[in-house]
Amino acid sequence: MYKHISLPLILLCLFVLPSCSSHEYQDALDKGIESLGKRDYHQAAIQFELALKKKNGDEDASSYLEQANYMDEAVSAYEEKEYGASLESLNTVIANKGTLKTLQTEAEKLKAEVLADQETASSFEDTMKVVKELMAKENYSVARKKLRLLEKRLESEDSLSSYQPELAKLTKQVDLASKEQEVTQPEVKKTLEKSDEQRDSYQLYENGRYGFSMYYPKGLRMDPPPTNGDGARFFNDQFEITAYASHTNVINDEETIEMYYENDLNSITEEIAYQRITEDWYVLSYEENGKIIYKKFYFNDQVGTTFVISYPASEQEKYGPITSHIAETFTPSTNS
Repeated sequence: MYKHISLPLILLCLFVLPSCSSHEYQDALDKGIESLGKRDYHQAAIQFELALKKKNGDEDASSYLEQANYMDEAVSAYEEKEYGASLESLNTVIANKGTLKTLQTEAEKLKAEVLADQETASSFEDTMKVVKELMAKENYSVARKKLRLLEKRLESEDSLSSYQPELAKLTKQVDLASKEQEVTQPEVKKTLEKSDEQRDSYQLYENGRYGFSMYYPKGLRMDPPPTNGDGARFFNDQFEITAYASHTNVINDEETIEMYYENDLNSITEEIAYQRITEDWYVLSYEENGKIIYKKFYFNDQVGTTFVISYPASEQEKYGPITSHIAETFTPSTNS
């Protein structure tokens, strides 16, 4: 009896299975299109993949899957503020002649939003760049005014929220640097007015190998010079100066002062109180473990010359003028 029943059953299955598969294909396709309408592009892509499994090589499912993936990538990139990548994906959707009309309209709408936010971010970044240039020129009052305008923009434009940490850091740097400027500028003036006294209080150091020189306070002890003759260290219980030089463009023949500057910035974990960079030198000053660190670096295509000064932050009044005098009288290397 079972032998007679099995043949009809087999024939029934052969007829029903393709029909079931066709139904599942259409169901997945419909759900995918529905998800596109809800802007759930990730879910739409999953449904179109299911449709392709039920109907391998189907042009509609394949085309819709591609469109859903591009839209999903565009949205993700936009959320990460990667505007260029987002626009690239959106342009692909818009340019595709097989794109669903509703999806193309949505892509064009999102593109307009991305372009607007991109322009807003670009404008914001340009102003932050101006702030950094003003800081380099020690024009802290104007820099602070521009920072206040940027803070107001942050409050009113949600798309700029990711800039909050960087803006807060810049604001703190301007505040610290302007306070230091208020302290050191009168001291520098006072120090320069005492030039005769300074000449009696300082002595000259000249480096025999690289040719740089500086005036350092008399009474400081000096470490035995290194065997390679690249510099010297002078110190007492509170104050320390280290000056040295080395060849540039040794490892990389296209070195720039910006490379050294960025490397130093990345190596400093403390808040920088003062920073300035020019075409051939830069200065960084910050407090670390209760000490003021002042570093100045000179760059040319043959030699880089550095001096670093450190002293207790509590002794700023005493050693600030000395640091300023050393910086004013330091002569970097021009030797090859």
